[in-house]
Amino acid sequence: MDMDIEVTPWNVFLLMLLYFFAMVFIPACFGIQMGGRKLYIDALSRLFEFGRTTCTPSAPSSLPSSPDVSRERSRLERSDSVSMVRNRSLGTFRREFHMGDVCEFASNAVESIIDDEVTKGFSAEQMANWNLMWRNKGYNFISWRMTLIYILGVVVRYFILLPMRLICIAASLTWLVLVMLVFSVLPKFKHRRAIENWSTTVAHRLFCRGLTADIRFHDEQNAARSGGVCVANHTSPIDCVVLSSQVAYSLVGQKHGGMMGFLQKTMCIAQTHVWFERSLVDDRSAVSKRLRDHLSDKRNTPILIFPEGTCINNTKVYQFKKGSFELNVPIYPVAIKYDPRFADAFWNSSKEGIETYLFRLLTSWALVADVWYLDPTEIEPNETSVEFSLRVKRDICKKGGLVEVGYDGMIKREMRKDMIAKERNTISETYRHRILPNTM
Repeated sequence: MDMDIEVTPWNVFLLMLLYFFAMVFIPACFGIQMGGRKLYIDALSRLFEFGRTTCTPSAPSSLPSSPDVSRERSRLERSDSVSMVRNRSLGTFRREFHMGDVCEFASNAVESIIDDEVTKGFSAEQMANWNLMWRNKGYNFISWRMTLIYILGVVVRYFILLPMRLICIAASLTWLVLVMLVFSVLPKFKHRRAIENWSTTVAHRLFCRGLTADIRFHDEQNAARSGGVCVANHTSPIDCVVLSSQVAYSLVGQKHGGMMGFLQKTMCIAQTHVWFERSLVDDRSAVSKRLRDHLSDKRNTPILIFPEGTCINNTKVYQFKKGSFELNVPIYPVAIKYDPRFADAFWNSSKEGIETYLFRLLTSWALVADVWYLDPTEIEPNETSVEFSLRVKRDICKKGGLVEVGYDGMIKREMRKDMIAKERNTISETYRHRILPNTM
């Protein structure tokens, strides 16, 4: 007997809901990989390789010009056109000197100040090949084939992948909020903490699936355990999601407002996380005490800290704050390296909000990363906390292929107003004494 199935919006919704539970939610609950994302990543890799061979320019003008390359090229061009005549007498120098002669030296001096190794870590990583997204600029028209592939990619990312990803992200956040609310009213029982940890891990796995994340974990036997502190290089808040999709952590970080603040408050309903104001000295002292109390209870989850204190573009690792290395507990270093071909994972909080950043990630190809769990380590005899932090940072850089930078990442990210005012007053007083000595 033939059965006619009526196609209605309700039936379509039920079918999509069934597909979501069968292919997304249930695999996330048990950490099962269906293999679809890996096939998708492999197909993108072949597409990028095809684009690389197709976009290989025959003339230098077709190459993507990075700021460093453009700056060096312009400097060389100016140095060819401007030359100082040396070994001349003072009279000859006075006759031939022009104010324009100093422009070359002044320009090089300003560029050296701007283009230092500290500020390079706060801009998106440049790539040599086009990944069919807007972030790579400098390519001219190459062929109708590549143009059509680019247009097709825009359609796929914005009109197919984006709606599906938004559903996964919404499901992840809904699951997290519901779980936190349920556990906030439930009494304590024997396996409560284990269920809490599993529930939050499921939420983070759903979030990763919403970003089409392909995370490759290495040496998982070295993952953090209770009573220890996990330290990692910091690229964006997504680092927490990536690491928490494998192990449940108690997070430590700066307080935020808006959407980030809402998530932070939600996570603290039934779990122990530490949020603080970096500018308050008393807050930092209280944080240290809370961390020690947390680590003293072996039933608690390990702590996750990003010692750099700020987001870096995943090419460098800046100075580690020594606070997390003064707790006298095992340290579990982790190196995170994202593949910039598929998405720019760096979050520059001074230029874009978290909502804009998430939308940029959701409209990218995918989030591909490698996570290396390094051997746990402890402070050695006669080793200071600063030396310990330098040793751990060096190991992370070596494993992740990152550049080690000895500067504090907060130097040029934000200058405190009181420091600026103090320096301004000092300079003002100095010059006032020199100019008006008789008035003092």
